[in-house]
Amino acid sequence: MTLFARLLVLAAALPLAFAVPGSSTESSCKSSEFYWSGKNCCLPHGGSPNPPSPPGGKSCPSNWNWHGGYECCVPNHPNLPPPQCGSGWGWDGGSKCCFPHGTSTTVTPTPSSKPGSPSWPGQPGYPGSGGGYPGNGGSKPGHGGGYGWKRNHKARNVSLCPSGLDACPPAGLTGSTDDWECVDTASDLQSCGGCASIGKGQDCTAIEGAWNVGCNSGKCVVFTCAQGYLRSLDNKSCVKV
Repeated sequence: MTLFARLLVLAAALPLAFAVPGSSTESSCKSSEFYWSGKNCCLPHGGSPNPPSPPGGKSCPSNWNWHGGYECCVPNHPNLPPPQCGSGWGWDGGSKCCFPHGTSTTVTPTPSSKPGSPSWPGQPGYPGSGGGYPGNGGSKPGHGGGYGWKRNHKARNVSLCPSGLDACPPAGLTGSTDDWECVDTASDLQSCGGCASIGKGQDCTAIEGAWNVGCNSGKCVVFTCAQGYLRSLDNKSCVKV
């Protein structure tokens, strides 16, 4: 191959070499692809024919497959219902994959430097800032007695999840439970603006007539609507025609 021919091949390869993953727009997707706002990328309808297996300790819901480039689960079709993980697994909206309950999505709070006092004995409840220390004078083991870290959702958010993520109980669980998921409610499609499992925020995938949706800064955005619907002027819903 001549030097000129080699230079032509190199010039043609440069755009591919420096392409930025996740920088696609809806208009750049092919007819065989759909736009996924979860990673701002184009994905093939029906999923990849030979997807890799998730790494140990992670799994993907039904109709989702592991994507080695993004290191997360990606949907096989647009506008899917909320992800349903296998028994004993919970969906983590921030990592976009399933984790075993009580393992990767569970973060143990740091104990407080002071246990409960005689005037406010520790009470059983969710693990809190004094977990593990007996209340001084209390009849039961303290769980942050003097500081009231029990079933306060805001306090759980602060201590259980990294900054920017909310601690949301997994959808479908009833009764008292210590299981939760760390969710980025600013961008999660199923818990946009708040934890959908406790009746807050909005499930963008449940918008009637919506075909392709996103969650931007805690607000649902409709990109396209299904046949027979038109997108509203504020891009928040689809109007049946």
